[in-house]
Amino acid sequence: MHTIAKRSNLVMLVGTLMGSGLACGPLPAATTTTDGTTETSSTTTSTGTGTNTSTAPTSTTSTSDTTTSDTTTGGSCLEFETSERPEEEGLPVQFTCGHTTVVCPSNGVAGLFSFEGPPESEETVSTEDLSRVHCLIEALRDRVIGEVSFELSWPVLGSDRVTLEIAGEFVISRREVVEDFNYEYAEAALWLESGKVFALCRGQNTASAAWGCLRPYILVDTQQLKCVAGPLVCE
Repeated sequence: MHTIAKRSNLVMLVGTLMGSGLACGPLPAATTTTDGTTETSSTTTSTGTGTNTSTAPTSTTSTSDTTTSDTTTGGSCLEFETSERPEEEGLPVQFTCGHTTVVCPSNGVAGLFSFEGPPESEETVSTEDLSRVHCLIEALRDRVIGEVSFELSWPVLGSDRVTLEIAGEFVISRREVVEDFNYEYAEAALWLESGKVFALCRGQNTASAAWGCLRPYILVDTQQLKCVAGPLVCE
């Protein structure tokens, strides 16, 4: 009887110890906040498919051709227009490479090209200085560094002056039209077409063919020509 009682007490003791061991297992980590309360944290594993909201968004600058809300592309076309007369005499030049060497000097004839109406609406053109027209076409063909200045003659109550600054593979076109009380000035940097294009114009040996070749540069047709993007880089 005493032996059986001792074994029963031993079994009860082992069971008690085992139960105590289970109750002493690991508990969630506890942290104390600044207000004195205790919070329980748990550990999680990220799969990489979620969005990290703890990192502040950043803005980037790119020179790619794509523009987004937080991406800035390269420079825009170098072009300028104004209807305000300059306070001082002379063209209000905005872009220049400083190529002021005179190319194809005038022999005294005021207008290089003559029209019956505004050049924008006229296809028929004549000239009193065909040799100078040829010189200009050849200068653009051969990329002669320098500046050509001339006028467009038509029934304007003022003047229509053009300057082409040839700067290697591109040209800076400037046009100032003064008509009575109206003033318009436009300027743009444009990439030159291949020398073959100007060679074909020169080969036709007429003022009309030359004007057809020069028109996009003088009246600035960016649908036909590619503009030069800033910043301006000169040769």
